[in-house]
Amino acid sequence: MASSKILLKAAESFEFNVGTLVFLSNSTNEVYRFTKNNQSYILRLSQKSHEYVPKIRAEVDWVCYLVKNGVRASLPIQTCNNELTAIFCDEDKWYIATAFHEAAGRFFDKHNEQLWGPKIFRNWGETMGRMHRLSKSYETSDNLVKRDSWSRRSINNPHLQRGRFNILLEKLISMERTIDSLPRGCDSFGLIHNDFHPYNFFIDNSEITVFDFDDSIYGWFSLDIAIAATHAVWWGVHAEDCVTKSRFAQLFLREFLMGYENEHHLTEYWKQTIPMFMEYRNICSFFWWLGEWNGHESGLTEDQQNAINHAVMLIERGLPFDGCDIQM
Repeated sequence: MASSKILLKAAESFEFNVGTLVFLSNSTNEVYRFTKNNQSYILRLSQKSHEYVPKIRAEVDWVCYLVKNGVRASLPIQTCNNELTAIFCDEDKWYIATAFHEAAGRFFDKHNEQLWGPKIFRNWGETMGRMHRLSKSYETSDNLVKRDSWSRRSINNPHLQRGRFNILLEKLISMERTIDSLPRGCDSFGLIHNDFHPYNFFIDNSEITVFDFDDSIYGWFSLDIAIAATHAVWWGVHAEDCVTKSRFAQLFLREFLMGYENEHHLTEYWKQTIPMFMEYRNICSFFWWLGEWNGHESGLTEDQQNAINHAVMLIERGLPFDGCDIQM
C-alpha cells in the first residue's frame, strides 16, 4: 500500500484535500475516491517503474480522444502542472498517479432488470463498437509512445510446466500459435480496451460509462468482444449448468452484436473467431490466478482446484474450454 507521504503528494499534485480520500480497491493498482469542489473523482496509483510512464500517458491520451469523440468514459483530469500523470518515489518504490472523473451510476446486478439484460447488452456493444470505429482513426501524438500489441505469454513458473498444469500450458501455447497467425488488418485489429468486463463500467439509466483502460493494447476487435462475453457468462448467469450458460452466451452475443453493428461492422469471418477467443480468455484466467503460485496444492482454493480439474478434463476430451458449444 502507498504510504501517507505518497498520498499527500498525490493530493498536492491534483489539488485536493487528502482527508477526502477513501480507499476503494487494490488489485493491479491502488484505487481511491476523493472529493474536489464538491465533485467525486478517482485516484489511481500504479506501482510501476519510471520507464512505464510513457505507456500510461498513451493510455490517458487514448481515453481523452474517445471522450472527445462521443464515448462515455471516465475523463482524466490534469495535475497542477497541466499534466495527466504524476510520478512519485518513496523508498525505491515508484508510483504513477492518474486521476479521473468518477463515472455516474453503479455496477451491474444480474438480479435487477434495470442493470442487466438485453438493453444493457446492446448499449455495451454499441459503446465497444464506437471505440473500435474510433480506433481506426486514432493517431498517437508525436511525443507519445504506442501501447503494446498483443503477444504470446511467457509462462516461467516451473510449477505450471508439469502434470495437469502442463496440459493447460500446452493448450495455451497451441491457441496462441493459432491466434498469432491471424490477419491484422485495420478493419479487424486496432487499439482495444482488452478488459471491458462488467466491473469496468457503470450503468446509469441504461447508459454505459467505461473506465480502467490500463490493460489496453493493439489487438483484434473480436478478442475485445470475446472478453466482454466471457465475463458476462462468468458473472451474469443465474445457473451454472452448461445448457444455461450456452443459452445465455447466445442471447448475450446476439444483443451485444446488434448494438455493436450500429457503430462498427465486423465481418462473418471475425464473428466466427469470438468463441475461440472466449476459450482463450478462459484459459488465460488460470495463468493469471496461478502467476505467483508456489506449487503447493494447499495454496489453491477448492473452487480453483475444481475449475482446474474441470478444464483439464475438457481439454483431454477435446471439448471447448468453457464446456459450452457456442455457435456464431
